[in-house]
Amino acid sequence: VSLFALSPNLRPSVELLADVLRNPAFAPAEVERLRNQQLVSIENELTQPGGLAARTLPPILFGAAHPYGRPSSGTGDAAVVSKLGRADLVAFQQAWLRPDKATIFIVSDRPLAEGRSVLDASLGGWKGEGAPGAKSFPAALPQPQSRIVLVDRPDSPQSLIYGGQVTPLKGSDELLPYIAANDVLGGNFLSRLNMDIRESKGWSYGVSGNFRRLLQRVPYMVSAPVQADRTGDALAAMQQDIAQFLTSQGITPEEKERTILGFVRELPGSFETGSDVLGGMQNNVLYGRPDDYYDTIASRYRALTAPEMDKAIRSVIDPSKFIWVVVGDAKAVKPQLDRLRLPVEVKTVPQRTAQGEK
Repeated sequence: VSLFALSPNLRPSVELLADVLRNPAFAPAEVERLRNQQLVSIENELTQPGGLAARTLPPILFGAAHPYGRPSSGTGDAAVVSKLGRADLVAFQQAWLRPDKATIFIVSDRPLAEGRSVLDASLGGWKGEGAPGAKSFPAALPQPQSRIVLVDRPDSPQSLIYGGQVTPLKGSDELLPYIAANDVLGGNFLSRLNMDIRESKGWSYGVSGNFRRLLQRVPYMVSAPVQADRTGDALAAMQQDIAQFLTSQGITPEEKERTILGFVRELPGSFETGSDVLGGMQNNVLYGRPDDYYDTIASRYRALTAPEMDKAIRSVIDPSKFIWVVVGDAKAVKPQLDRLRLPVEVKTVPQRTAQGEK
């Protein structure tokens, strides 16, 4: 829950925020309006390659029962959304949006004592209701079995390739060497994947790979929209690029220098606004970092060596465990994928329904 306000209006603004936190109305008409909006958003995702891929890959990587095995858009499942009522929202609010689970951050030009006084006046008496919620993360994840899941989108002129695995990393781990190494593999325009598939071969508008920083487990994911008639070739080239990077063709001195200089020179621009500073503070708390984390980050980037970066990323990424999701025209794409010597499972696009109902 966030608030942006002019400093002279801080007190009445915080009073309004406190009223929202402590006395949410969940008016039935508003619940119904927002439910319909969310169901329409889900319907729209089912028409888009990116939405289909984002709904297909996480449940395979984490398992459908895992909190991270949900669509990354956050819109949820239509069958669940269609049945939610006001009582469900109230129960969630009471379990999770409560003072014993809250950390308050403030970025302001006003003195700290003034901000504290305003917050105490509006939120000092805030108390939780009922039992607090408890997070649950299943210990076991599905055993990764490398394969291709083809989501049939008939007559699609392009294919969208998603691939990924769950790494042993946690979001609270120090990810600097992994992120720096991935910048060479898939993290920016000059990365190996993009320069090969887009610039050299011309099969895609852009290829990227990134660690997705989730608190409990960190997946690594690559994505590439490609020409339909080059789907198999593009996936094979991505596999080869990743395998070579992780074995025989590690980071060069030129790539290391470009990457480290880029990260260091970007730092000043990362804290230009109040919201940038706020985000840094929140990340420090979320990931258990010291308050001076960003004061020392430049020196830690500069201390990285190419062998250290290679060792880091090679210790957590295993191409033989990648699950690949391809959204495209099965009749045109499946024969290409069958040549890649991986099991190919074909799925149809989930049936669209009117506002979540059959």
